[in-house]
Amino acid sequence: MRLPPLKRALKLVLPTSLFARALLILLVPLIALQILVAHIFYDRHWDSVVRNMSSSVAADISLLVSEYDDTYFRIGPDAALLRAQQLGQHLNITVARPENRIAPMSSGKGKRQYPAFYRSLSTHIRQQLLTIENSSDENVTLRAATQYDALSFTFNRKRLASSTTHIFILWMIGASALLMTIATLFLRNQVRPIVQLAKAAEQFGLGQDIEEVSSRGASEVKRAARAFRTMADRIRRTVSSRTEMLAGISHDLRTPLTRMKLEIEMGKIDQATRDALESDIEEMRRMIDEYLDFARGDAGEPMELLDVGALLRDIVEMYARQHRPVTLGTCESVLLMLRPQAMRRALTNLIDNALRYGSTARLELEHTSAFVRIRVSDRGPGIPEDDHETVFKPFTRLEDSRNVKTGGVGLGLSIARDIAQSHGGSISLENQSDKGGNITGLNVTLRLPREVNG
Repeated sequence: MRLPPLKRALKLVLPTSLFARALLILLVPLIALQILVAHIFYDRHWDSVVRNMSSSVAADISLLVSEYDDTYFRIGPDAALLRAQQLGQHLNITVARPENRIAPMSSGKGKRQYPAFYRSLSTHIRQQLLTIENSSDENVTLRAATQYDALSFTFNRKRLASSTTHIFILWMIGASALLMTIATLFLRNQVRPIVQLAKAAEQFGLGQDIEEVSSRGASEVKRAARAFRTMADRIRRTVSSRTEMLAGISHDLRTPLTRMKLEIEMGKIDQATRDALESDIEEMRRMIDEYLDFARGDAGEPMELLDVGALLRDIVEMYARQHRPVTLGTCESVLLMLRPQAMRRALTNLIDNALRYGSTARLELEHTSAFVRIRVSDRGPGIPEDDHETVFKPFTRLEDSRNVKTGGVGLGLSIARDIAQSHGGSISLENQSDKGGNITGLNVTLRLPREVNG
């Protein structure tokens, strides 16, 4: 089932780890809330505050202009200026008469910086003859026209813009950072037991020794850890019981075979009959050994850091001493945690299967950052694709005869896959074909993971 394009895109963008997803679930509402609060603050509260402050300053300047004009008409210019300056002290506005007493023309300077203040001034001072001459970090100087000349007004810049704006933004950022830090630490402590449990389960699946899984974190995580420990202990007891049982079976089965062999040696029978009976006993011994290998798997053998390249070279040399056509292709030294004897058994089973049906066998080793691939190739008739999974079933043989020498018992590939899976790996089959589509051989690929992520 194919996912819609939007879901596929989100799946590629969104993080995959539990910690990142939990953090994202917390951050998205937090950021959305911050944006909403900022929008409400700037569009409503902050704009309303600035508008009221601008209107207040504009009303004070309008009052000073009116007082100046009234006193100028009744007493004179000097008294009018003094009266305006005294009143300006109470309003925190410095009033002065500029050298150029000509009424200014409205230039619109400062309109972009203080739009609300400019609109308020235009409303209160009817002459429309005003301009903001200077605006520093601390003060704003305004020159406005009166009925008789012009005056300059200087006041603190904070009267036009609220200083709490930056404080509000800093509080928002600081609170968000503090919340994110606390949430990150909390989520990391909550996710760590889950990560440890997942790593322990993965190591246990690869057959590696695992440390004791502690019960920490949320109640659900503690419950999962307890269930995992119970399951692991039960599996260990089952494997241990099976190993002990197989050891007893091995002894019990070999004892009568040994007794039969002694009776043949001591009995008075002709040489042809003796050879036939010894051959049957040896065949039974091989079959019992193969059955026990399949049932035992790799139980009891500890994991070791092994050079896979050296193992392949050693196996090829063993077959060379037996004068059997096994060659080694690309092979580099790669270190893996493996059970040496079990892995040797799996590889020899694959090689023997290749020699049985393909006459020759070739080994190649490839590796990436995540996996190691061992390929065993032959020049035999291959295996039909419909039977690629069937041949891994126990006691399955594609060869029609029941002759063990030609077709085997039917456990070689089953044992190899069981060993590969106990190491967290897999085995796959692929037929070789020529340009005409004719099968020219079989590739058996054993893939093993390099390490457990965590």
